[in-house]
Amino acid sequence: MNKFNRNEDFFERFISLNGSILVYKTSSSYQNIYVTERSKYEGTQGKFRMLQFSFDGIQGVINLEQPQALAASYSRITVDLINHYASDFNKGFIIGHGIGTVSSYYSHKHMVTAEIDPIVVEVSKTFFGHTGKNVFVGDGQALLNNQEPHSQDLIFLDAYSNSELPSHLTTKEFFTLTNEKLSDPGILIINYIGMIKNDKFLHTLHARISEIFPYLKVFATNSKKKTKQNLFLVASRQFLEDYSPQEATPIQIIGI
Repeated sequence: MNKFNRNEDFFERFISLNGSILVYKTSSSYQNIYVTERSKYEGTQGKFRMLQFSFDGIQGVINLEQPQALAASYSRITVDLINHYASDFNKGFIIGHGIGTVSSYYSHKHMVTAEIDPIVVEVSKTFFGHTGKNVFVGDGQALLNNQEPHSQDLIFLDAYSNSELPSHLTTKEFFTLTNEKLSDPGILIINYIGMIKNDKFLHTLHARISEIFPYLKVFATNSKKKTKQNLFLVASRQFLEDYSPQEATPIQIIGI
C-alpha cells in the first residue's frame, strides 16, 4: 500500500467519525486533495462542502444552501480586516487559491490569484462553482515578481501545504518583494495557522516582517485557545490604527 492509500484510508475513517462524507478525492504532485460534506460547521446547520488537503485542515468551505455567504469565520475575518485597513483598494494579489472565497467576494475589484497546483483550480471550478477568472497557475513568489512595482493595494498570503506556509514565502526576501510591489498605503495580510503562545515560528515570522514593515498588527480567532488556530498578521508602511474585528481579537507578540 502506497503512502497516498494509507493517508486516504486514515482520512476516510477520520471524517466518518466527524459525521462527514467524502465526495471526491484525488492527488497531485503537491498534495492529496479531498472534497467533503457535512451538515454542521462552526455551530451552524446547513449543507457544507469543504476542500481539504489533510484531516486537520480546511482550505475552503461553502454552504451549498447559501453559496454566496462567507461560511468560514476565517474568511469573514479576512474580509473584515481588508474592509477596515484597505477599504478603497483597487488592485489585489492573492497567493493561494483554495476555493477562491476572497477573490469571489471581491469580484468587482481587480484581484489576481496565484495557485501553484492546477488540480486545485479545477476542483474549485467543478465542486465549488468558481469561475477561474484571474487565477494563474504557478509559484506565488514568481508571479508576484512579475507585477509592476507599487502596483498592489493588497497582498493576501493564504498558501498552504497541508497546514504550513511554504517556507520560501516566509523569508525576508519574500517580504521585501511584497514591500516593493505594494502601493504606498498598501497592506499585506497573512493567514497563519499557529499558536498564540510557545510558537517559535510565529515570533520568527513577526520579526522578519517587522524588519521590512514598520507597522504590524496581529489578530487571533480565539485569544483564549491554546492549540493551533487561524492568526492574521497585517503589515504596512503606513500607520495601522488599533482595531478589533467582529470575530477576532488583537494580540501582542512579546518575547519568545
